[in-house]
Amino acid sequence: MSELITRRTFLKATGAAALVAAAGSMLVGCGEGYGATPGNPTLPTIDTLNYKGLSSYSVGMGTFSGTFESNSVYERDGCRHYYLYTALGFQSVDTSFSLSKNQITFTFKKGNISKNARSLDNFVIDSATQKYKYFETVPINTGNSVIPLYVDLGSIYDVDISHVGPFDVTYTDGSNKVTFSYSSPLDTPTIK
Repeated sequence: MSELITRRTFLKATGAAALVAAAGSMLVGCGEGYGATPGNPTLPTIDTLNYKGLSSYSVGMGTFSGTFESNSVYERDGCRHYYLYTALGFQSVDTSFSLSKNQITFTFKKGNISKNARSLDNFVIDSATQKYKYFETVPINTGNSVIPLYVDLGSIYDVDISHVGPFDVTYTDGSNKVTFSYSSPLDTPTIK
């Protein structure tokens, strides 16, 4: 037995099929449509007023105007994470030295959370583990250097990135200590 299909029924069916196809492609994007790594994002410029002179060089920091949402496939805990990043600058360095992520501490006043820098460069995928590889030490050469600085705010399920309140970033080099105080990530820091 054959049934006649009206133009109206045909248009409803094709419209529904198109809607299902579009929704399916959107869901794929929601799952893991995030970049594998930060790549080489544009770092904020550091104003000369945002440098603090130490005994043999100056250190400065820009705004945290950049964010990166990671891909859970490459995170060790299987969750997407939020990262804030900025530019960390060194001027008039007399002799080269090695910078460690442990020299940089973040203290978030909301919740009184303290953590070290996550990576001192744009992290990559480790070919052996297929997980993120962070840079825990980097060379700072004589003259002027600017490097990316990342902090891992945690799982997207635990952190509301739009409500990151005031925080301090402290750089320590032996007896020298400089604290950059931010009222929000997008603000220019004050130096203590």
